[in-house]
This record gives sequence, C-alpha cells and structure tokens, in this order.
Amino acid sequence: MKYFLLPLGCAANKTDAERIAAVLEQAGFTPATSEQEADLIGVIACSIRKSAIDRVYGRARNWNKRKKQESLVTFVSGCILPQDKKKFLKIFDLVINLTEVSKLPQMLKEYGATVLPILPEKFWDIQPKRDSSLTALVPIQNGCNKFCTYCAVPYTRGREISRPSKDILKEISQLIILGYKQITLLGQNVNSYGLDKPKTELSFAKLLDKIGALADQAPQTIWIYYTSPHPQDMTEEVFLVQARHKSLANYLNFPLQSGNNKILKKMNRRYTLKKYLKMLSQARKIIPDLTVSTDMIVGFCGETKTQFKDSVQALKKANVDMAFIAQYSPRPGAVAEKRFLDDVPLLEKKRRYVLLTEVLKKMAKKKNQTLVNKTVTVFIETASRKKGKVLGRTQGLKSVELSGQPELIGQFKKVKITKADAWRLYGQLVF
Repeated sequence: MKYFLLPLGCAANKTDAERIAAVLEQAGFTPATSEQEADLIGVIACSIRKSAIDRVYGRARNWNKRKKQESLVTFVSGCILPQDKKKFLKIFDLVINLTEVSKLPQMLKEYGATVLPILPEKFWDIQPKRDSSLTALVPIQNGCNKFCTYCAVPYTRGREISRPSKDILKEISQLIILGYKQITLLGQNVNSYGLDKPKTELSFAKLLDKIGALADQAPQTIWIYYTSPHPQDMTEEVFLVQARHKSLANYLNFPLQSGNNKILKKMNRRYTLKKYLKMLSQARKIIPDLTVSTDMIVGFCGETKTQFKDSVQALKKANVDMAFIAQYSPRPGAVAEKRFLDDVPLLEKKRRYVLLTEVLKKMAKKKNQTLVNKTVTVFIETASRKKGKVLGRTQGLKSVELSGQPELIGQFKKVKITKADAWRLYGQLVF
C-alpha cells in the first residue's frame, strides 16, 4: 500500500509529517511518487490559517470522487480545531490526534491494509523519515501558553510542553554524525523552553549553549537556527549564547505583529513597542551582523488607519531585513473571534497589506544593496529553474542566485555579491 502525505501550514506540521511517514514505513507502507499513485492519503492540517483549511476541503472533495472509482483511504491529523474536526469526520475516513499516530497502522487494518507489527511509541520518540540529508527540523517544544487573541494554537496543540533536553541533544548529535549542515530548532514559543519544568529542565539559553557547543565541534560546518521566539520570554542571555558559538546562525525571527500598543494589548502580546525595539537593539549590539525578520498582522479587529500607520512607522524603526505580513482572518475558537468584531473591510486589509509590503520592499532592497561587492558565505540548496544556475542562502537566510552546477548543492561557498533586489541577491563564486 502506497502513501502520500500533504503537510500544510508551518514547519511544525512538516516535522510532524516526517514522524507520520516513519510510522507508516515501519508498518510496511511505501511512499508514492505522486498523489494520484497513492492508496493512502494523509493531510497534516493547520486550523491556524483559514486559507490552509480551505485547501483541505478542496482536495478532500476530489479524493472522495476518486473513492467512487478506486480504492483510496484518507486521514487527517495535525493542528485541528474542534469545529474543523467535526467537519473532517464527515469527509475523511480517519481523524487522528498526533498523540495517537503510533496507532495509525492498526486503525488502517479496518480498511484492508496489511500491517507489520510495530511497538507503540510516544510521538517525539518516533525517529522521523527526513526528506533531506542536508537540512533538518528538530522540535524542542510544543503547544502555547500565551493565548494571543488572534491565534488558535493553544486550542489545537494544547499547553506548552518541553521535550526532554537529553533527547534533543541526542537527536542533534545523531544529525551531526550523519553530516547534516543546517538544523532548525522548532517550537510555538521556542524560547519558553523549560519554563514548564523549571526544576528539572534547562532554560532555552542553556539548551542553546549545549547545542552550540556540540555543533562547534562537528567536522563539517553547521548553521543552527531557532524559530519562533516570543518577545515576552526573550532574554539577553540568549543573544550572548548566540554570539558565543560560530555554529549558531546570526539570524533572528522576532515577531512584532503590530506597531500600536493598544492593538498589541488587544492581541494579548504582553509587551510594548518600546520594549520590543529595546530588545532588538540589544540583540544587534551583541550580534553586530545580525539579520532580522519579523511577523506583522494588518487589519486586526478594530485597527484604525492611524493605528495601522503606527505599524508602518514601527516596521521602519525596526529596520528588518524581511517581514512575513498577514491579513487578519478570524479563526473559530480563538478569543478574537468570540470577543471582537472583525470590522476592517477586506479591501482595506488588502490595501494595508500592499502598503506595508511596499515599505518592506524598499527597506529590504536598501539592506540587500549594502552587500553588493561584498563576499559572503552561501549554503547551496538547490538547482535554479534557470539553466546553469543554483540557489542558496546566506547565514541570514537571504536568497542568493549564482552560476553553478548541481554538484555544488550541499556545499558552503564563498560568493561575491554582484547585484541585489528586495527579495534576492545575485553573485559569483570566489575561487
């Protein structure tokens, strides 16, 4: 029986899919080369974004049409709100919690699947089937205690749980031995790691310090990233640790969400713009060549045009290299959907999105152009669609296009930047 997995949403869902794939293959299933070839299709869904849920419904309708003509079993797991779960029960054969993934093969027996016996495992104990031999995602924490009013994560993934540090360090050590070159630590609030187990676990800074020490000693160059931190839990110690280890990338994703304090309070973000900018300044002082990205939401409930202008000015003050901008959409179960009116018209949300993106574009282009004629280290990731070109990223995750052949993939190379626009750098190998 061949399976096909469709992870939607954030990187956490991708790493969940890697563990689901491992369970299926341990039970005797084989991966399909395409969705059409599969006898079993699984979605790792994301209730956090309405667009991701809408994609699930569209795909499921097509799969259910196929079921009338051929044998096909479908299941869904991942970040699912109770309201979405009720709907999924009507259109999928199986709806399972991530905590029950090890039981999936036994559930599939009811649909005629021949299953090899496997030992029950806790989800984090499952050894993932990774898509890449170069880059890896390592979950260190799951769930959220912040209850931002626009967000559904606490209702889909539950409260914060830190993965045992000994297991994290063991997985990192194995990845180093296997020759991995880029590792990203994952959590909904990655820097709140250990706060749920203050007497028995490391703090995030101490965990990062141990990981940095391991990676620094590796025979290959390794860049270690973490995402996403919450400004409320960020400490100076994290930045000091990051500056201490050559393997800890000089990159920070630091979500702001809004530049207006009243909106931040309404979002339950628990920090002010002043505090955010102070922490950002502190990070840049400790790590001078830091590349920074942020997250912003436009059109949140009740956001006035003046409050949106505050976000525009805040983005300029933050002077980030990149921003992930989203138009607010209510999610069933989140506090904002129950308590606040989604009163910013869709056209106005789009207008604000375009305006803020233009501000970002000018800022990013100006930042990128400071790298022209400079030589930077680039990790070559993939072949470009353009013949004779490859694509890579700087340590700050800036995209770089350069001339080269596919055999360069997986290597760190010195590249002289010759041109830059807002979203990409262009360069040539330095021999």
